[in-house]
Amino acid sequence: MTPFSIVTISWNNLEGLKQTYESLRAQTYRNFRWIVIDGASKDGTLAWLQSLNEANAEITCEPDKGIYDAMNKGLRQAVQTPGYTLFLNSGDSLADAGVLADVAAAIDGAAVAPKFVYGDFFRREPNGYMRHTTARPIERVRVGLPASHQTMYFENERLRGMSFRENYKLSADYCMLIEFLDGLDLGTAVICLQRPLCIFDATGVSNMRRFEAIKEDMQIRMRFLKYSAVKAFALYLAHYLHTHSKIVRAALNR
Repeated sequence: MTPFSIVTISWNNLEGLKQTYESLRAQTYRNFRWIVIDGASKDGTLAWLQSLNEANAEITCEPDKGIYDAMNKGLRQAVQTPGYTLFLNSGDSLADAGVLADVAAAIDGAAVAPKFVYGDFFRREPNGYMRHTTARPIERVRVGLPASHQTMYFENERLRGMSFRENYKLSADYCMLIEFLDGLDLGTAVICLQRPLCIFDATGVSNMRRFEAIKEDMQIRMRFLKYSAVKAFALYLAHYLHTHSKIVRAALNR
């Protein structure tokens, strides 16, 4: 049975953390660790976590230096055991009770053990609307994340040598994915599941500051994909216009 390490970072978001936990508690597949990294919340999070008496939970509650510092703490703890790691932040949820079972079945049934598994997701908009978003081919990573990072399962042996680059405040997950996939045979090392794997909370920091995030994406492509300044800026401009058009459409309720 494939083991999973599920890392959840949280800070003053008790209600969101409860939603995340309920989606894990509902899973039919139980071979997982829940690694909670809380940034010393003041909203009762620690008391609630301690009240759970949850055998799968491993709780750290201490100040951190930001989102990716917290995620690195979780990563270092996750890779101490074999299996796959998922970063499922506070407020995000697994899409349904069968997600982990389906991901484990895909891994166990593969001819070659994959290094990376991802898939479709539901995007929960600020107005509560749930939008089914189809995962893009993994080769599209050169132009952006192929899916939300809450659908992405990283094989721990390879992940052990990785970390989130904390100088990128909004797009370190994109950078880490590029580095993780570098040198892999994408045809055999990657599995894409054509079913929703998570409910992604679109009110998170990186989405609220999307224009800043796509600027970081441009810098990452220049450094790690060796894009020329002209090519990187052209792609940045395309993402900028696309983001702006989405904001306008939302304002017009279209």
